[in-house]
Order: sequence, then structure tokens, then C-alpha cells
Amino acid sequence: MKLKFLQQVGIFFITIMAYASQLTYADSQTQISVINFSSNDFLSKQQEQMYKFLVAEIAGFRGHKGLAARYFIDLATEIQTPYLAERATEAALYAQNYSIAIKAANLWVKIAPKNPQARQILVSLLLLKHDSNKALKNLDILLESLKDKPKQLRSAITMIIEQQQDRAHALKIMAKMLKRLPKNPVVLLTYSRLLLQDKQFEPALKVLRTLLTQFPDHNEAVPLYAYILEKQGKPKLALYWMKQALQRYPNKPDWRLAYARMLADAEQFQESIQQFKQLLSENPEQKEDLLYALGILSLQVNQLSAAKSYFLQLIKLGKRVNTSRYYLGQIAQEEQDFKKAIFWYKQIDKGSNYLNAQARIAMILAKQGQLDKAIEYLRSVRLNHQEDAINLMILEADLLDEHKRYNEAMEVYNAALKFEPENTDLLYMRAMMAEKLGNIALLEQDLRRILALDPKNADSLNALGYSLLEHTNRYQEAYQLIKTALDLNPSSYYILDSMGWVLYKLGQPEQAISYLRQALSQQNDPEIAAHLGEVLWATGDTKAAKNIWKQALKDFPDDNKLRETMERFLQLTQGK
Repeated sequence: MKLKFLQQVGIFFITIMAYASQLTYADSQTQISVINFSSNDFLSKQQEQMYKFLVAEIAGFRGHKGLAARYFIDLATEIQTPYLAERATEAALYAQNYSIAIKAANLWVKIAPKNPQARQILVSLLLLKHDSNKALKNLDILLESLKDKPKQLRSAITMIIEQQQDRAHALKIMAKMLKRLPKNPVVLLTYSRLLLQDKQFEPALKVLRTLLTQFPDHNEAVPLYAYILEKQGKPKLALYWMKQALQRYPNKPDWRLAYARMLADAEQFQESIQQFKQLLSENPEQKEDLLYALGILSLQVNQLSAAKSYFLQLIKLGKRVNTSRYYLGQIAQEEQDFKKAIFWYKQIDKGSNYLNAQARIAMILAKQGQLDKAIEYLRSVRLNHQEDAINLMILEADLLDEHKRYNEAMEVYNAALKFEPENTDLLYMRAMMAEKLGNIALLEQDLRRILALDPKNADSLNALGYSLLEHTNRYQEAYQLIKTALDLNPSSYYILDSMGWVLYKLGQPEQAISYLRQALSQQNDPEIAAHLGEVLWATGDTKAAKNIWKQALKDFPDDNKLRETMERFLQLTQGK
């Protein structure tokens, strides 16, 4: 009943729509009369066609693309307009019914042989079904029709290649394209890029050389050649290539920009600055990006006055305002002008640097001996996300920790964990604070909670093992935890140190020395030096122990643990 009703209600409307479609989409070379008003069977024929059209449209609207494709291909075969052939192809592609899609695309090409989109889709479908002969035949026609239309040719080739899931197959297609159009710059450039993606650097350079022989000033090929040289590990040669190219063709801003960035990547900042300055003088329309680049590069070479000038210009232009304020704050902070630094940081009202700016204000206040004011400021910061609030709470706890206000720091961690009780970073930080307060039970509780949530957390395994080693006599348990951590992260110097220390506690000093030496070779650390010296002393190698300690003392003269270890064995006073 519903279908019959739809047929009756939709006939007039859809008939008019189809007639309009004929007028709009009929191919100029293939005039097809969809509606013949003189025909006796006009109504019944039109009713059937319009019914199919209506069902196809409704099916497509409701997501039944397969059904839509079948009705559209029936209509397109009967009426043969480019519009219906295109709709049938589109619906079949959405439905991934490639047999109908190929049939529809073939019909589309037959009706509209000069339509590049139709032939491009047909080529892609034939390649997808590995019908290479038909695909290449149609590809020849497509390439020939677009050889003098570089933008359309590039778009067509790119789409065909991107649809190939097998890169080797795509390369074969491009090689065949190149045989047909051996001097076409679009084909040469696309082929070189595809070879680059496949890490075939030398073949890619060879193809580019063919292109550059014909077009030595090709805007894309020249910097691409330099990029491939960089990928080959030849940065100096790449820079030389760009320098030579710019000497021959100095009026190439895209090349100069690529060259300037390459110089920056090579940490040749002064040379990069000169290139960006030239770009700025010759291309004032790109002022925003160039001023920003010059500001960042000036910071790299510690030209603070120049950097300040560039960022102030950006603010005057109303571009990258908050970012510029942030860097101006950093410059003022570097110059020890804390009042000016706070001024700039407070001007930042949004963006990715907003939270960092507020944190820097608090750190400046704390550095000036105004810790309580710093904490008060942190608690007044406007926040939109809980994650940001937790980050500022962590900073607050860090500041309190630095000033040895451990109980207050613990209160902050407790408050933060109420927001996120399973935040492993917060649990770890609270565990470390618990150790400073002598609350080993809480330390163990938090670290075991982390391991329950993340059993392969090497840092927590190591921290728990080392803490048991330092504060209990549960050495064997500590060993198992540290061993598991080392298995997970065998190159970690601090876990190697823990393993050496636990082996020493277990009465295996020779093995301990091996691990401790390995740790110290990776990281010059006063605690590792203290451990290694103590174990060497215990084995009777007092000369080696003294040498280790004395060198460490030169590098870390203020480390309390190192001094305490040395005093314990050498009877040194704090002043010696």
C-alpha cells in the first residue's frame, strides 16, 4: 500500500524533475529525449522511470547505496544521460559494488567520452580489479586529453595513485605513464615523489634530473631535489644545491623560504636569519610568518633585542599576539626584568601558552621570596579544564617541596587525588613526598596502587624496590622488583644503579660493581658515584673509591649524599 501511494503521489513531481535533469545534464553531443510528449505510452513509461528514480533517491538518502546503485544503473542504461550514469557510478562506489561501478563508469565514458572525471574513475576501478589492459587503454586517452592541462592532469594522476593500496603496483603504473609521456613535468614530478615515498632516493633524483633538464627553474622540483638529498643524509650537499639554485634564479621566494628553513634545521641560524630578512624585505605580504621566524631564530642566537623588536611588530600588526607576549615575557625574564616579565605574562588571556604563562608568574614570585603570594596567585588562575587545575596543583606542590614545606605539599597532592584518584603520576609524586615525610607505609601503598593499575610501570617497580632496600630489610623482595624493572628497561641508568645497590646489600659486591660502573658510564650522577665508591671500598679497592668520589665532588660540590658517604669513610668534615 505504501509503495503504491508513493508511486501515485510522486509521479508528477518526479516527472518534472527528470525533465529538468534532461535539460541540465544531457551531453552536448548525445541529445537524448527522456520525455516524448507525443508518445501514447508516455504516462506508463514515465511512471516506471520516475518510480525507479524516486526509489533510488530514497534508498540513497536512507543509506541503502546498493539498492540505489541498482536502480540508477537500470535508469542510466535505459535513458543514457551523463547525470544518471554519474549517479549510478557514485552510488555503486559508496556501496563498494565494483561490478556495477565499472558498468556505470563504462556507460558514463561512452555517453560523455570527453569527461575526464568519468575516465579517471573508470581507470581507477579497472586498476582496482587488476584489469591492466583496459585500464592502460583508458589511461592513454586520459593522459592525452589532459597533457596540456597540468592542474587537471596532476589531480587525475594523484587520485589514481592514491587509490592504489599496493605501492609497488602504483610505481608500475607511474612507470607506464612515464613511457607514454616521458617529458611531461607533472608525470615526472609525481613519479619522483612516489619513488621518494618508497625510499628509492637515487631513482627519484634521476627522474627529477630529467625534469630539471627541461625546466631548470621548476618551482617544486628544485626544493624537492634538495629534500631528497637531506633524506639521503647529505645536508651539506642539499644546502649547496639550494644556494646554487638561488644564485641562478634569485627571484624565487618559495625556494628562499625552503633554503632558510633548511639552514635553521642545520642550526646555521645566522645564515638563516639573513635569508629570512631578505624574504621580509622582498615579500612584505608574508610579514606575519617571516617576523615570527625571525623572532624565534633571534632567540636561538641570543639576540634578545632583535627578537623583542620582531615580536613587538607582530603585536602591532595584531598577529600572533598571545604567542608574542609569551616570548616577550621570556625575554624579560632572561634579562632579569621580572616586573616586565610578569606584565607580559599577565597580558596572555588565552591560547596554548596561557597556562605556562601563569605558571611562570608563580615561579617568578617564588624565586623573589614570595612563595605564599605565588601560591595565592596559582589558586586564583582562571581555568576551564580539570587537567589544567591538576597541573597547577602539581606546580604548587613542587614549589612547596623546594622550600621544604613537605606537609603542605602532601595536602596539595591529597586534594589533587580527590579529583583523579587513579592518576598514576599523582600517586607517584605523593609516594615520593611520603618518603620525605618518613611515611613508608603510604609510599608503599601508592606505588603498589600504581602497579595494580599498570603492572609494567618500570619507574614504580624500581622506586618501590629501592625504597624497600633503603627503609626495610626486605632485600629479596626489593631485588625481585628491581629485576623486573630492569627487564622492562635494561638501559635505564637509575635502574642499573638500583640493581647494583641491591646486589651489594645481598652480599654480591663484584656483580654490584659491574652494574654501578655501567650506570655511571651512562650518567654522571653523584648518588651513583657514592654507591660505586662505597662498594669499591668494601672490596678493598680504596684507591679506586677515592678517585671516584673526588671526581664526583668536583662535578657536584654541593651534593649532601655524596659528602656524607665520603665523610663516613674518609672522616672528612664538611669544610674539607
